[in-house]
Amino acid sequence: MHGKTPKLFLLFMAWIPAQLQAQQAPLSSQDMEDLLYRNEAVIIPETYPGEYPDSRPSRIDLNHASLEDLEASGIFTSYQVHMLLKYLEKYGPIFSIYELAALPGFHPSKVFEIEPYVSLKTTNIPGRKTHRKSMLMVNLEKSLPVGDAYQVDSASGDKPTYAGPPLKTAIRIKAHPWKKLSMALSYEKDAGELFLYRNRPQFLSGYLSYVGDRFVKHLVLGNYKLNQGVGLVNGAGFFHRAGDFRINQQSLSRIRPYASLSETMYEQGLACKMGTKKFQVLLWASYHKFSLSPRAFTNDSMAYNWLDYQRSSGLYRSKSELEARELAYRIHSGIQLLYKHQNLAMGLMYGSEWAGPSNKALAMLKENPDPSPQQMVSIHGNWYKRKLQIFGELSTSDFRSQAFLLGTLYHFNDYVRGRLLVHHYGAGYRGALPSSYGSGSHIRNEQGIAFHLHMEPGKYIIAKLTGELFRYPLPRYLCHFPSIGYRLDLSLQNPTNKILQWRARVVNKSWQTSPADLTSKIRPLQDNRISRFDARLIYFHHDRFRWQSRLVLSYYSQKQNSAPGYAALQQITLSTSKYFKATVQFVLFHVSNWENRIYLYEPDFYYNFSFPAFYGNGQKTTLLFTLKPLKGFSVSAKISGLRNHGNQQWETGIQLLLKL
Repeated sequence: MHGKTPKLFLLFMAWIPAQLQAQQAPLSSQDMEDLLYRNEAVIIPETYPGEYPDSRPSRIDLNHASLEDLEASGIFTSYQVHMLLKYLEKYGPIFSIYELAALPGFHPSKVFEIEPYVSLKTTNIPGRKTHRKSMLMVNLEKSLPVGDAYQVDSASGDKPTYAGPPLKTAIRIKAHPWKKLSMALSYEKDAGELFLYRNRPQFLSGYLSYVGDRFVKHLVLGNYKLNQGVGLVNGAGFFHRAGDFRINQQSLSRIRPYASLSETMYEQGLACKMGTKKFQVLLWASYHKFSLSPRAFTNDSMAYNWLDYQRSSGLYRSKSELEARELAYRIHSGIQLLYKHQNLAMGLMYGSEWAGPSNKALAMLKENPDPSPQQMVSIHGNWYKRKLQIFGELSTSDFRSQAFLLGTLYHFNDYVRGRLLVHHYGAGYRGALPSSYGSGSHIRNEQGIAFHLHMEPGKYIIAKLTGELFRYPLPRYLCHFPSIGYRLDLSLQNPTNKILQWRARVVNKSWQTSPADLTSKIRPLQDNRISRFDARLIYFHHDRFRWQSRLVLSYYSQKQNSAPGYAALQQITLSTSKYFKATVQFVLFHVSNWENRIYLYEPDFYYNFSFPAFYGNGQKTTLLFTLKPLKGFSVSAKISGLRNHGNQQWETGIQLLLKL
């Protein structure tokens, strides 16, 4: 998604595709904030439920779902899927969700957690006609005051720096006309960009998707993402979450149609998944043009890998930025074989990737460099037996540098379960769109171990403990010596409750850097430490009223005499009827150091996921109204005011949403 960085405030929004065929594991705002702390360019998944009940994934029918459906949902572990199917086979359909609490592996807290995402149909009607589903969404947003870059220079008479109007526009169309066929199309224009550049949209994402029940399982034409293995090679489907790193057989090989409001980390071409219940083949071919950073155009253009200089965001607003469009291309193709037998799944993947300058870039270069090739091979597997699950992947890049990821999950009992992850990335390893487990977005030269314990010591409390240790045996970015880092996370909360929810959390993170002192011959390591305390209380009154109070304290100990930062949040949501909903949020913050920045979820439009970074000294108020005058039609309006160090900024927007 396009990003913009005001002087003292940073707001990141990003999207990835919603999948029409299979729901994903529900994520919380805590997961999203953690991702942003690790990597500000992270893409927020649309599986986050947000503020709208109808934005949640489609419910999965537990009584009629197959093994593949339960695994693909991402809600259950392999052990829980095994116990659920065994119960259904022995006793028949489930009539109450609370029956699950009697099954091994299903504590009552787990039942409350999954309740919004499952259904219980006691009868199955074969051949029932699927209703056609379609959606049209239009977003219009604008920030005030308008910057000088949009205006003519009164002194010199020069044209505005930004070629387009200061209006952010997004149009999204999704349709499911037949049971096996779906399609989607998304258009986006950031503030300052032209509606059309060279007679075509600057960003357009779409696909046609066919889901079959015979030899051809899934066919996608257009934009898509790939889940390959555990995530070392192409980890777009996995995120940096040691505490909830879920692996199942279905997620080892999957195509995900892509029509999202984002410009990064997707394939463009054709992908097909074929096979039987035991043996599957995944084929793909992708051709994608991308833009380059100006650093790619140096005197020695032969020595650089073009993908290292790929721009990960848009902002093509000025003349020079527009000229940087489509300066390089990427060709990515491969094949993956997956074999499944009972509780075991094994896979083998081979992929090749070529990246080079386009004809437009060649006209600007003095030399004619050859494309930069890369080959990737991986073997991965997943095995479980009752309470124990073991998974892993071994990958090599150009047959020179290796990486591996091993993990295990064990259910000690209904009250305690744990995960252990071990990973290693070689100094020269690079996967296709790497985003698997790691401490940052640039994953090279990293070794680490992580553990997670989920404990329920009492009826009214859940404890989660996560520990992560990262080691860098070679110099890396911001550090000219071998270094280490660790993260410890402890949270206490009550089980899912329809009236009152509370959570207290302490996070301690430590890492090492070298001082930016060019005169020093030997730069010592500096220890950096962040300690964060987060407390939240939410009260529900039926479905009509919700009040949330939250306090976040953050302390950065690297600088002397540094003051802790804080952000205090108050949010009220009122639904007078099914036709009207209003949310108001007020945040008071004081953060004097950028390392102390605090990410907080902010109410926004359907399919918009706002997690602004609060930095500076001020306050922010957000109002969101949603009106549903007709069935399937809604109008939402948002106004947000930010006051930071005496400067004021306003953001306004409107969304029209039509569902048929």
